[in-house]
Amino acid sequence: MESAQGMSTREVLACDESFFTALLAADLELLGTILADDFLIIDVLSGQVAHREELLDAISSGQLRFAEVTRHAGERSVRRRDSAAVVAGWTRMVVRYRGDEVTVQSRYTHVYTRENGRWRLISAQGTPTRPPRMNAGREPLFCDTALAGRIERAEVQLIAQSSEAARRRAGTAGFAIPVAGGVASFAGEGSPYNKVAGLGFGGVPDPAALDEIEKAFATCGSPVQVELAHLADPAIAPLLAGRGYRLESFENVLGRALTGEPQRVMPPGVEVRPSGEEEFETWLDVVAEGSVHPDTQGVPWHEEFSREAIIAAERDSAAAGDVRYAALRDGIIVGGATMRMAEGIAQLTGAATVPAHRRRGVQTALLSVRLADAAAAGCDVAVITTQPGSKSQQNAQRQGFDLLYTRAVLVRQP
Repeated sequence: MESAQGMSTREVLACDESFFTALLAADLELLGTILADDFLIIDVLSGQVAHREELLDAISSGQLRFAEVTRHAGERSVRRRDSAAVVAGWTRMVVRYRGDEVTVQSRYTHVYTRENGRWRLISAQGTPTRPPRMNAGREPLFCDTALAGRIERAEVQLIAQSSEAARRRAGTAGFAIPVAGGVASFAGEGSPYNKVAGLGFGGVPDPAALDEIEKAFATCGSPVQVELAHLADPAIAPLLAGRGYRLESFENVLGRALTGEPQRVMPPGVEVRPSGEEEFETWLDVVAEGSVHPDTQGVPWHEEFSREAIIAAERDSAAAGDVRYAALRDGIIVGGATMRMAEGIAQLTGAATVPAHRRRGVQTALLSVRLADAAAAGCDVAVITTQPGSKSQQNAQRQGFDLLYTRAVLVRQP
């Protein structure tokens, strides 16, 4: 007669087999019963940590596929401690991720815990036993000065139109001054639209034009903040340095080519739809709540905005033509995002989820819907701006975005 210990070990191994079976079949329902709510996986290729919903989202969207998994049952071992079990084994896998195919052989460690009479996987980690072999598929998006100029022109339109909307809403003085293909904008105290954008793709600014801009900002009691793309005319950086501008920080511009029909990914319980005027105030509260609890991984933001400033900026971008999206769980708005389209560029201008509903696939759903809508509208490139080394950049790259160029943030005090 089989002992209780032996029976429990057999159940653990059966659960381990079911896990690999579910990966091969992309069986989200089966994976949902196997993976614990706090499951995490350490990627065998990159060492990055992904949580339960991130793995399920990648599989459900088709970005991640397990084409082959060869297990060596004779090399598996199980260690038991009360309601916990550790399985160590060896696999050979062929994985397709965002068009790339990788073959990897690894030793793996799976940690299981017994919950309500059944075993659930709470942690998985793989260690390659030889260098992975990759057959490249998707070509990364290459950014030349022409594409960078197109993206920066779209940014100039966004800043100029939002600045005008802000000044019209508040009834305050300000300006949006064209300069060398870019724009110098002051939209009001504390506004994120107080900056110089797009320089370097329409010639080198004349010193007299810079004199005018610097005087205008000084009259408003504001420093001059220039966001300068590293693909801009190389003569501009030394020109600004000679006028007393100092490097304060950087931000990254990432892009993704829009080809075919991007898939709309809807994790269980999540709905994404355009957001109308009737729920604008609720949408603003949700986005502001998510934005004031920002991503803290990587290089810190060089500027912070109050809840009031965020709400005002969202009102102004809406007036300037941004398209709003709402994400719902169980019929309640828990996240929001915006998008603006110009010159074939889809600018993903912001997205936020309230903290209590994060790691449920909300951001993935908001992104997938915007990409699908942008492609349907004829855009060929989607762009997003992130802080270097941030969780937002990591998530964007997982979704197929490539690093296109970096903007240097240069500041001159009045």
